[in-house]
Amino acid sequence: MKGKTLLSIAIVLALVISAMPIAAIKAAPANTMEILPEGVHEITKAICNQFVVTLKITLDPGVEITQWIAELTWDPAVLELKTGAKADLHEGAWMKGYGTTVWLTKPPELGRIPEMSQAYLDGGPASGSGVGATIDFHAKGIGDSSIHLVRAYLLNGMDMVDCTPIDGLVHVPPPPATAPNAEFTPADGTFVDVCTDVILDGSASTPGYDTTPPPGETCPITIWTWDIDFHNGTIRELDGETASFHCDGPGLVTITLTVTAPDPHTPSAPDYVDHNSETHTIMQVTPAVGPKIDVYTERGGTGPGMMPDGSCMPYPLGWSDAFGPQEEVTVYAKVTYNDEPVEYKPVAFEMVDPTQSGRDFRTAFTDANGIATTSFRVPWEGSGAESMFGDWCIVATVSVSEVGVMDKVCFRFGYIISIRGITVDGSPLHKGETMTIDVDLKSISMTSHHVLLTIVASDECNVPIGLAYDAFDVDPEDGMSAGHTITIPSWAFVGTGTIYANVFTTYPWSGGVPYCPERSTIFIILKTL
Repeated sequence: MKGKTLLSIAIVLALVISAMPIAAIKAAPANTMEILPEGVHEITKAICNQFVVTLKITLDPGVEITQWIAELTWDPAVLELKTGAKADLHEGAWMKGYGTTVWLTKPPELGRIPEMSQAYLDGGPASGSGVGATIDFHAKGIGDSSIHLVRAYLLNGMDMVDCTPIDGLVHVPPPPATAPNAEFTPADGTFVDVCTDVILDGSASTPGYDTTPPPGETCPITIWTWDIDFHNGTIRELDGETASFHCDGPGLVTITLTVTAPDPHTPSAPDYVDHNSETHTIMQVTPAVGPKIDVYTERGGTGPGMMPDGSCMPYPLGWSDAFGPQEEVTVYAKVTYNDEPVEYKPVAFEMVDPTQSGRDFRTAFTDANGIATTSFRVPWEGSGAESMFGDWCIVATVSVSEVGVMDKVCFRFGYIISIRGITVDGSPLHKGETMTIDVDLKSISMTSHHVLLTIVASDECNVPIGLAYDAFDVDPEDGMSAGHTITIPSWAFVGTGTIYANVFTTYPWSGGVPYCPERSTIFIILKTL
């Protein structure tokens, strides 16, 4: 009953406060509600990038709150929420550390979050500082946009607490000269039955961008060219945003799409390239007659995964997506006879490491859908655990009417995201000068992953002297986070400094964990000029 009463008070109070004049709560700026990085409050994001905005609350010593309320606005021509829904608004963990909270949000509007509120259902109050909320944004257009705290209210019970709102600023500069991007279906690794028509669709390709004359202009794609290699000496060429060809027999088919996007208004920037290509490999397969088994994981890998010699299909054909350290791998094997499921058949599973040694063996029975399920974890052997990194395979076998069939699925095992390298531009440098840090990331995944990259600069005495961070999506294979700047403060110690780069799933205060080990590199700080 107590919890319901507190919730009712919180909701009613929120409605009452929303009608109060802002001047009534700005009398004595002591405590703050701020947007974006603490002490910086502005960031630069490339157009089309996704990023996370932090709403942080800082209270003076001795001050406590039981609720906060915020209303935000921004320029909808420059920024937008990632999906435009409540799912983009995330409750912070700070107040939850003091008790049970209730998280209330009104549906977002174009360029506006009418209200976010966090209050105690039981427990509290909160003191100190922490994140009240995180918000997923997308850089929509070129320009500058403030993220404005229209309302920033702090409460302790029924009493107002003085609060100073601090807005954030997001810069979205024009992109550099960018070649068009070729994208098409069918996806890389698709299996296609023989004697069917394969539809080629390049409509997901994106135009180029030329920077001459400033600020530049979009260059639409005008030509789509398809090269289809059947790996039997036959290469076919097709044109158009969409096209098709007929599968005549089993085997690999390599499809390359080249898009051309000429600058509609010359001259063009010297570094503008008006074309780009993308290559996918698909497999034409003959539907099985009689018994068949298909083994895969919860991360994919359906379809034939084994070549006639028993080796895995060329990546990514028939491969599962990657797994990281200590993750559980759930394995499925579907058993059919003439495409009908076979129930209650024992299926043998063998987990094979990169040295082709069996590391785990299981048996599971198929269910009414013909699917047998088991699971395992790749060994994580202390300080030697990384020796297990590489390509793992799962072999499944079954006998149906005394006919044995086999299939295999492989996956990459390792750090899903890792740091390939750190580049520092500007070192050696004097106090007051600025260096630029680029971090190159590597992904072993077939899908994109959202990461939080942190870059900390420490001087020779290991005192942190600067911080940069970036929240973004790492595409399959790799990703680059470039152009982070850190200025050397006057109080830094002269000598050899160190850059520490880390990649997390999200902020550690929100439960984020590392994707991979920390990487570091050095830089030099010189005496003051």
